[in-house]
Amino acid sequence: MTEPTGEVEEVILGPDLTSTRSYMDRKLYRHITLPNGLQCVLICDTVALKQRKLDGWYDDDDDDDDDDESDHDEAGDSSSGEESENNDEDGTRKAATALLVNVGSYHDPPYLQGLSHFLEHMLFLGTEAFPIENAYDSFLSQHGGDDNAYTDMEHTLYHYCIPQDTHSKHVWKALEMFSSFFKCPLLKGEMADRELKAVESEFELNKNNDDARLSQLMSFTCGMDGDAPIMGRDWKGKKTDGASSCNSNGSSSSEKPFHPFAKFPWGNMNSLKIEPEAKGIDVMKELRDHYDTHYYAKNMRLVVMAGYELDEIQRQVVQYFKDIPANPRNNDGSDGIITTTNLHPYKLPFHSSCLGLIYRAIPVRHRHTLTLTWQIPSICSHWRTKPAEYLAHLLGHEASGSILAVLKQKDWATGCSAGTGDDGEGNSSMHALFGFSFSLSEEGVRHWEEVIGIVFCYLGMLKYYFNEGYVDDYGEKKEGLPRWIYDELKSVAELSYKYADEGDVTDTVEVVAEAMAPWYNLPTERLLDGDTLLFDEVVDNDCVKDLIFNYFTPTNMRIDFMSSLFGRDADFKDGVGRLLSNSEEKKAEDNDEMTVEKDCKATVFDIKKAGAPTIEPRFETKFWVEAISSSTMKQWEEDSMPQLPNSELALKLPPINSYIPTKFELKPLPADDSSHPLLNCSVKVCIGNGKKKQWYPACVVKFKTEKNNHFLLLHFEDEHEQWYTLDSNIVDTDENAIEAGFESFFDNGKVKFKVTAVPREGEGFVFSYGDADHECDVDDGVAFPPIPPPSPASRLPQLVYNNNSLKVWHMQDRRFKRPQSDLRLNFVCDGMNDALKQACMDLFCKLCADALAETCYLASVCELGSSLHSNDTGFSIRVNGFDDKVMLLAKEVLDVVMSFRGRDGHTCLPSTIKDSRFDACLEVLRRNYSNSGMDASNFVTSLRLLCLKPSTKSSFSKLKALEGMTSDKFVDCLNQVLQKISVEAYYHGNVCREDADGAAQMISEALTVHHRGLPKKKMPSKLIIKAKDAIDQHLITSPTVDPTDSNTSIEVYFQIGKDDLTNRVLVDLLEHVLDEPFYNELRTKEQFGYEVSVGARWTFGVLGMSFKVTTSCKTADEASARVDRFLGEFRTQLESMSDESFMEHLVSLAKEKLEMFDSMADECGSHWSEICEGRYLFEGHRQEVQCLKTVTKESLLVAYDKWLHPVCGKGKPKKRRRVVFHVIGKGNIFRPDDPSEVGEHIDGLVRDFHNSVKGETWGKITF
Repeated sequence: MTEPTGEVEEVILGPDLTSTRSYMDRKLYRHITLPNGLQCVLICDTVALKQRKLDGWYDDDDDDDDDDESDHDEAGDSSSGEESENNDEDGTRKAATALLVNVGSYHDPPYLQGLSHFLEHMLFLGTEAFPIENAYDSFLSQHGGDDNAYTDMEHTLYHYCIPQDTHSKHVWKALEMFSSFFKCPLLKGEMADRELKAVESEFELNKNNDDARLSQLMSFTCGMDGDAPIMGRDWKGKKTDGASSCNSNGSSSSEKPFHPFAKFPWGNMNSLKIEPEAKGIDVMKELRDHYDTHYYAKNMRLVVMAGYELDEIQRQVVQYFKDIPANPRNNDGSDGIITTTNLHPYKLPFHSSCLGLIYRAIPVRHRHTLTLTWQIPSICSHWRTKPAEYLAHLLGHEASGSILAVLKQKDWATGCSAGTGDDGEGNSSMHALFGFSFSLSEEGVRHWEEVIGIVFCYLGMLKYYFNEGYVDDYGEKKEGLPRWIYDELKSVAELSYKYADEGDVTDTVEVVAEAMAPWYNLPTERLLDGDTLLFDEVVDNDCVKDLIFNYFTPTNMRIDFMSSLFGRDADFKDGVGRLLSNSEEKKAEDNDEMTVEKDCKATVFDIKKAGAPTIEPRFETKFWVEAISSSTMKQWEEDSMPQLPNSELALKLPPINSYIPTKFELKPLPADDSSHPLLNCSVKVCIGNGKKKQWYPACVVKFKTEKNNHFLLLHFEDEHEQWYTLDSNIVDTDENAIEAGFESFFDNGKVKFKVTAVPREGEGFVFSYGDADHECDVDDGVAFPPIPPPSPASRLPQLVYNNNSLKVWHMQDRRFKRPQSDLRLNFVCDGMNDALKQACMDLFCKLCADALAETCYLASVCELGSSLHSNDTGFSIRVNGFDDKVMLLAKEVLDVVMSFRGRDGHTCLPSTIKDSRFDACLEVLRRNYSNSGMDASNFVTSLRLLCLKPSTKSSFSKLKALEGMTSDKFVDCLNQVLQKISVEAYYHGNVCREDADGAAQMISEALTVHHRGLPKKKMPSKLIIKAKDAIDQHLITSPTVDPTDSNTSIEVYFQIGKDDLTNRVLVDLLEHVLDEPFYNELRTKEQFGYEVSVGARWTFGVLGMSFKVTTSCKTADEASARVDRFLGEFRTQLESMSDESFMEHLVSLAKEKLEMFDSMADECGSHWSEICEGRYLFEGHRQEVQCLKTVTKESLLVAYDKWLHPVCGKGKPKKRRRVVFHVIGKGNIFRPDDPSEVGEHIDGLVRDFHNSVKGETWGKITF
């Protein structure tokens, strides 16, 4: 199956992957194995490949001398002997690389937990080849690239992307720098000390995340934290027989069993410094040993995607990655040939003593989550039919007859999820954890045992139907569930894969790299489709049977119950609880100081009887453990027997899905603006100029048919446009025949043209003219990329309906050519100016979404998405997916939403809403409001927006407005806000004008005969507070709602003024110039915190810039003062910046703005934001790049001095519109004694700010 590739490089070719790509995928793939054992997937963009085949053909000087005879050569004939300028168009799509190392947190030594994560951080801090610690990040940032990494349980993945350049300088330089991570990282001790603070900061940033806390609680209590032999070595380096030291349950030979699941994957200062150093462990030696042991070629997988020949990509990959050692650097050879790190000796992670128990945990937020977990064998080998996903579909179904539907009828639950998940914790080479999680109501908390009983009743029903079996195609009775269930899933998976979006380049390489992970064990030939498609005709019934009969049982189940009815973390004072450490239980002192929520009752959980909680030592989660009573276990066992459930439960298998699409034809384009393979191409046209003929660059912008004649509209560099008749021999030219170098004639052979560039999928016009004398000038950052001509009006959203406060926009897709569409609607309601009305709008959206849940879930299974969201002025709806069913679902959604209208005088809920669901949705909304402002990082941004946007009401004020809310009061309020509405919609995708007219008609009818439009003069104004122009900053300091949050977050906001093109471009350029230096100084060098960023802000038409720092080691004053000091210091760097560096920033930003859309959804989203904001600048990027060409370093300095620099030319403090926001968790901050008053205190801070500026705003901003 494999053979050497010959002359290109000494590598081994793997199986053909291109044949397994999706129907819409035009990329080329090659799998190779380097001599050192590194397996790679190389990906080539075929359209970019076509452009490069004729690299350097056309020279303007030579073309000018063409005589008449040359114009009559046969179409398509060309001379390959010419050499000169390259006319490829690049920079609109990025190259990307991902490298996966088959080592993760499960491989950490037990005495140095978090080591893999720490090592991931360290690799970014310089290599022997590139020793400056920010050289890599700086290079990528300067050239418009980006990078990141993550550590999972069994692998670590590094990735980056960078705009493609014609002459390979930046793409291959980035690859070289990246490759040095895996050959010669510095791993210096002084850098480690600083980066360890970043790991600690990242941990502190997530410490109060309830999902992370629950995950670590499961690891801490799995009962498998004994000695840890692994990979033939114990943790002190002594050789052992790793396989024989583990019994069938993964236990070590020591007295207490061990499993890697028992570790702490995050790592923090305690696990990586304090604890190991106390034991005399040399952390830096262990770090280097970890690298030497696991970072070797056979343990890595590489994916490189670029617009180059596969052979060229291969040459570069071999050049830069061939020197990675094949085997561990510290391998003495006695172990023989090592391939990949593995954990196969370990099996199931939960000790039997830890099952049959309920773990009640205290959350940080208000929530009620019941999670059932069954440990099952690894499912990696079952990729062909994915039986675990099959069962997740059945258990987690939300349509009529599902477990969730029954629980909602009883008002016990509001949502659920099922499955093994995508991360290494739930799905590993050793085991899988099948989780079934419920969001419960307060009433559901009190009935948790019955909730679990219903789950087992459903499992009993599945067993019954499995035993009943089905009849196959040959008339034979087979064991298993009805076959149509699997057939539906298989059909939808095939459609989803066939029409999958191209997607972001980084996502593309990440997905392939993850599929290559050695632990995942996916066959090489199935790397592209194996994780998505279902391959066999029927599901693996042997596996399904094994799971539901032998593993999904009460005795193999772990129960984790996290509810704020037991109390919240903030209710327990410091020092309360028991701490399990080194097998000792430390009893709590001062049990009497524990306080809990007032609604906690003995019927939920008797805390006094339970005693003081135990404390998980890393996240400090407080919990209690209790055995499930024998009577309850017996009842669940009986419920799970193969039998049909009690009819009162109304449990049943999912209904046959009516949303599976059946029509996939692309709608024809209009004759006056149709499609042709030459459309959007860049060409050169030979036109007479006096006695001579000269070649002029142009772009094909339109194709039309009139009276059997075919015409192309060309846009020239000087903005002139000209129609040409298309010669008959190329009217029906195949799309694949058009590539760079194609030649033919216009106007019946009178005008010769040559194609110089063709568009990629998702790309608009391509063009090879611009400021650059040579294309490499753009790549080198010394000239601007060419700016596309303006699109014809027919290629932009068109207003097709405008009547009675309803506007409908439409655009037919031409880029992505998929049978999909996207319908978006925005409803502006009357009088949405107070907290009560905004709260009722939030509740309205929750009620409608709840009523539509069963319908929308069925649609979602068929890749048909829907959403309903409230906002300050009303609400919005989105329905998207296969266009065959979009309008069917949209009508269902609108029928429910509009059932609230035209009901003046009514005080009861409409028939579409069940009365019992009102209280359930109200409870969820109140809980969501209560969780606002809990963490500093998110809340500091919310606080800024509350201060700047007076129309936005806080969650605290909305929670207060809901006090005493009843369905009657709610309906009365909603009747007022829905009485007059204005609607704006956008229908985009595989939909023609007729479809758009039909959508407009459907929306108009849905508004009901009672529709009263909202006049334009009554439309709400989006006003923004004008910050004071003063020397002193305006400081707003607020506590978090959660007093246990250890983080402090600050935002220093500079308000620029009303939006205009020049200032908008300057703000974007300042962000581009400041981003990497700001991050490098405050995050990398000075370790102020894990989260350090600078960003341009556009808030309802007002420009600004925001500098954000989230820290657990600095005070708010220190952080905000450091921002201002940085701005003072950076002015010198900006002034001394070379012209070349400045131009590189300009060109990089221009490339970013001209970057193509990744998907139809991205393009639709861009247009939709313009519609919602009322700007309608659908091609604003063109104007911005044109404006960017006029920016000089001097003009940028003027803007910097005016807006950001803290001192004037005379060295004295100067006035700036600066507002500083401090949000402090545990720190020294005033906090009301009564926690319920914190929200009111924060609202008071916002009011004080508004009063301090006397409510002055920028006024109504129009575009």
